[in-house]
Amino acid sequence: MAAAAEIKRSRFVGLRDFYVALVTENTETAYTTGTPIKLARAIKAKISDKRSTEDLESDDGTEESLDAYEGTEVELEVNSLAPQDLAFLFGHKFENGYLMKSSDDKAPEVALGYRERKLNGKYEFVWLYVGRFAEGRDENRETKGKKPNAQTETIKGSFHEREIDHLYDVRVDEDNLVAENTGAAAAIKKWFEQVQEPKATAA
Repeated sequence: MAAAAEIKRSRFVGLRDFYVALVTENTETAYTTGTPIKLARAIKAKISDKRSTEDLESDDGTEESLDAYEGTEVELEVNSLAPQDLAFLFGHKFENGYLMKSSDDKAPEVALGYRERKLNGKYEFVWLYVGRFAEGRDENRETKGKKPNAQTETIKGSFHEREIDHLYDVRVDEDNLVAENTGAAAAIKKWFEQVQEPKATAA
């Protein structure tokens, strides 16, 4: 019998490579996306999975507990967003050099990818499958003083499971791959070329 693989745990010390891909189909029979594009330089990410539990009571006790996934809240801090980024993320128009925002604009569904660096130099690679940055953008600006203070931008969104199989998040911890994980090992080499699907073996 083969020995169990050692579980490796290392602290996260970095964050980079925000990518977004337009979700072109999200139904019970198909999930497709466009080619991922690089977003602004990453500063911070807050990814919060929301879950709830409800206890069903009977015979003076707890009969069963119902657990439910309610979505994932995403908050990204980046160095700067170009007008093309804003048009892509929020459904604004960018034409003839003008960025035009309308109350009728609707943020499209996108997938979000990134990677997190560990203390030992390895990465955890992530894709969130479906969400919209419909909660907007925080713009904080201030006048230039004697010591310039560079400003950043924050965008907020809500992500959820896709229809075809209810997956909402896929990730690969490079540090804990073993020889048999050929599909995952191949995937991280081209993680941002396309939104990745879990595969047991490499194609």
